[in-house]
Amino acid sequence: MDFTRNNHRHILLMVLGSGILIVIMIIAAYSSLGTLIAPSMATVVTPSTTTSSSVTTSTRIIRTSSRTTSYTDSHSSTQNIDTPVSTGVIVPIFSSYSKSELNQVNEVIQAKLAYPSVPIIAVINPAGGPGASYNLNFSSEVKNMQAVNVTVLGYVPTTWGTRLIASVEADISTYYEWYQVNGIYLDQMPNWEYDGPQGQWYYPGPGGTYIPAYFSTLTSYAKSLGMTFVFGNSGADVPQNLVGTVDTIGIFENTFAPSFFGDPSLTGLGGWHMNQNKSNFAFFSYGVSSLNPYYVVGASDYVGYLFLTNGTFGHSYVMLPPYFNQIVATLASMVPITVHSEILNGTQIAGGFETIVTQPDGISSMGFTPFTFDAVSGSVVTISAENLSGYIFDHWSNGSTNPVINVTSTQAMTLISYYKV
Repeated sequence: MDFTRNNHRHILLMVLGSGILIVIMIIAAYSSLGTLIAPSMATVVTPSTTTSSSVTTSTRIIRTSSRTTSYTDSHSSTQNIDTPVSTGVIVPIFSSYSKSELNQVNEVIQAKLAYPSVPIIAVINPAGGPGASYNLNFSSEVKNMQAVNVTVLGYVPTTWGTRLIASVEADISTYYEWYQVNGIYLDQMPNWEYDGPQGQWYYPGPGGTYIPAYFSTLTSYAKSLGMTFVFGNSGADVPQNLVGTVDTIGIFENTFAPSFFGDPSLTGLGGWHMNQNKSNFAFFSYGVSSLNPYYVVGASDYVGYLFLTNGTFGHSYVMLPPYFNQIVATLASMVPITVHSEILNGTQIAGGFETIVTQPDGISSMGFTPFTFDAVSGSVVTISAENLSGYIFDHWSNGSTNPVINVTSTQAMTLISYYKV
């Protein structure tokens, strides 16, 4: 069965069905459509649509030693670091059962054994879902990965939130009954909130399926069975209301690695991402020919899971990339550095201050204090503090009076930037 879903045709049909031509203008203005195909048993399609956020934003400028970059943010609150999490790898294993798939499973197992501190998720996809019958080979693979603490998810399509909840729940139940997977990977999560009676995007009125409730219902069902993790893949940025309906959302999936502050960006889409724990977000990038480990370090500041591969369009997830082990090794080598901002009497500054960390190769990450970012153990990173709204930088907790300092960290550490008022 061909599971290919052409997103362009989908939109056109919606427009024709509704007879409202203005939808075309809305989509043209706010969407960048693309189709990502996950090969083998199922062809999995995710849109590349970017949705604007309703959060009030302001434009700021980041200046680093290597570039000046504009981005958009809301400076109303700070990244949640109450429960820091280690960034892990999510691995789609979508090839049919064969020697190539078995090689992937074994490689994932060996990576987990070599770097047990790195969270690893493997997604199995027997047939665009659990398939028509139990497969002993898949069962053995699941058990072998779980034995080394790899989290295994079963792939289930949702058809952009239009598939009957009962049908999706039936697939979830089958995965649990046959393979005892740890959780579910809900593909084709829409990046809009409503689906109208004629399929209109952004339908606000009664009678439309409220997409957040759709995914919350599926998450509750999966966990009622004993599953512990639900991943929703949109492949594009989502409205903030979808955060929390699943454990983690894939907000980017394309033929290149997303930037941190450019377009498309993991942090600049409405700014509200910076107010959330990074465990809420993940991304997939294919067509990435080689790996820059410092990019992985920078990306880990913003997402709980990531996957990069040199696989090309149509063959994105057939084989693991040659640098897969390097991704896991890089994540294992990182140490967290937490930055706080306080006035001289020790009172923490409400609202947070912008802090920029620059990796050895010039890649920069930004967050508002209190902010935790990652560095490769033993590497030298540059940390910059800002002056803002009557607060004048005085010194760092390590004694330096320069707002820009170089730090070498071999273990978790905390720095405090002190300000005069």
